[in-house]
Amino acid sequence: MTLSVLLSFAQFEREVTAERIRDKIAASKRKGLWMGGNAPLGYQPDGRTLKIDAVEATVVRKRYDLYLEHRVIRRVKERAEALGLSTKRRERPDGSVTGGGVFDRGHIHHILTNPIYAGRIRHKEQVYEGQHSAIIDPAVWDQVQGTLQGGAAKSRGTKQLASRSPLAGRLFDETGDRLTPSHSRKSGKRLRYYISRRLVVDRSSKHPDAWRLPTEQLESLLSDAVRNRFDQPNAVAQLLIDPSATEISVAQDRLATFRGHRKFPNTTLLKLIERVDIRPGSLRLKFGQDALADPLLLRPEKIDPDQLVAETCFRMRRRGVELKLHLGVAPTEVDHTLVQNLVKARRWLPLIIDGKTFAEIAESEGTSKRRVQDIVDLALLAPDVIDAIATGEQHDGVTTDYLIKTGFSAIWSVQQEKFAEL
Repeated sequence: MTLSVLLSFAQFEREVTAERIRDKIAASKRKGLWMGGNAPLGYQPDGRTLKIDAVEATVVRKRYDLYLEHRVIRRVKERAEALGLSTKRRERPDGSVTGGGVFDRGHIHHILTNPIYAGRIRHKEQVYEGQHSAIIDPAVWDQVQGTLQGGAAKSRGTKQLASRSPLAGRLFDETGDRLTPSHSRKSGKRLRYYISRRLVVDRSSKHPDAWRLPTEQLESLLSDAVRNRFDQPNAVAQLLIDPSATEISVAQDRLATFRGHRKFPNTTLLKLIERVDIRPGSLRLKFGQDALADPLLLRPEKIDPDQLVAETCFRMRRRGVELKLHLGVAPTEVDHTLVQNLVKARRWLPLIIDGKTFAEIAESEGTSKRRVQDIVDLALLAPDVIDAIATGEQHDGVTTDYLIKTGFSAIWSVQQEKFAEL
């Protein structure tokens, strides 16, 4: 009991300390102070503020000039490579060197949207005037933001494809085939799916190993997988390379947004995913280094590439035509319709043995003679099969429709062999 009390006080102290650190960081950023960590390209640390690095600032200004000229990040990347522009080179205390390579599109976008280059400091969703000098004129920076927001290519129609299918281009099955968005209509309702591409390009052939997954369920499943990845107590310590106390505090505060908040938009979480490989029973998620660095207010090179991959298992349970996806082992789910029909069958069979006809039973039960003939056969199921149905542990394919339409032997050993093959 004493140990439990001491642990409670220790936990309380940690929480109070973390809260004070977060409040201190927020108060300092409201004053426009630099709170440490890796200085962005174009700046060098100068106490509680930043000073402009003349050489690196030229690279930043060139980035903005290229974007204002071409208005497309892909073209900016190509021109930057041609000019030999490179990322910030950093040397760690152990002597290893990072950076100094070519810019990718995510890095370029981060530079173009970072308010620090306009002399401002960002904290969460708020932006404050900083105490450091601006590399880019604030009016030019605002102009670039407007161009970035308004110049994105939009698909024809009322809604963008990316907003309807945020995982498009990032899903792959075990054969390496890409899963592509698709849809169908039933009773006037639009049903969306992710399907293996070979179902689209080769409709003449059957593909028994191809995937066809409901969009909303898959996106919800992957969102939960992202939350679970960041729901670990040591998630920040594992994710960052040589983190400072300030970086841990800031990243931990940002990760708290993902942790346990089921109402957090799934589309925001899905943006963190760079690639998903789906295999029977398992998912392999790879997070984008740049996509993860931006919401955590970190430089991409601060994130350990070895921690960007997460694997989890999942199960599919089918009841008739309904498919449900579950993380981990699928929970037992009783098929109440099958159980009710099984109860009716076991009640009707003695009546038939006593001499009642199917028509008499149908009239008394308010159903059809054919229905009675179909359902009464369920009373011939083996005891272990009945026990499995009662607890929801039968094979996914064993439903009322399956048993009626396919038929089954009255011999229990034959039943057990047949259901074991499902």
